[in-house]
Amino acid sequence: MLSHVPRSRMYVAAAVAAVVLVSVAVALVVRHSSGPADAGTDSTVAAAPSPTATPSEKESASASETEDETADESSEGNRALGLKAVATTAPGVTARLARIDSVQATASLPGEIGGPALAITVKVTNETGKKLDLALGVVNAYYGPERTPAVSVASDGEVPFPASVADGESAKGVYVFQIPVEARPVRVELDLGNGADVVVFKGRPQ
Repeated sequence: MLSHVPRSRMYVAAAVAAVVLVSVAVALVVRHSSGPADAGTDSTVAAAPSPTATPSEKESASASETEDETADESSEGNRALGLKAVATTAPGVTARLARIDSVQATASLPGEIGGPALAITVKVTNETGKKLDLALGVVNAYYGPERTPAVSVASDGEVPFPASVADGESAKGVYVFQIPVEARPVRVELDLGNGADVVVFKGRPQ
């Protein structure tokens, strides 16, 4: 005959079993979570990127290189010469700025501006073996960091090039430009035409 087990003992045993099961489940969850977390930490350290230049550093370097490459060049890409240099505009043809005089220009034609100006004397020498045509010769001047075009004061002392110059001879032209004293240095561009190179002189007149 089976003995009778009190209900109170059955309840106690069931409660103990439940506590054990819960403890085991918690232990498994904690162990599973701690393992991948450690592995993730190791992989992150190993994959840390090496230091690289910031975008601002790269942009600054590019800007410096661009400025160095374009310094002292005219809009046509010709490198500027000093104000006292002798330039070759074509085989057998040389040009230089023979004089640069500070003057006080007086405007007398519409569009001209009086005031501080420079009278620039350009000398061209012909050793080509034939007559050199100067009818298309043009002289322009610019001033300041933004290369502002200087206004020509043609009515006050300007003497253009002659129509031509014989072989072995030199010719001069005087060109007057209104240029503020505080706006110098200046740029002088000479184009003799007929396929000759445009030459650029740059500097601060004495």
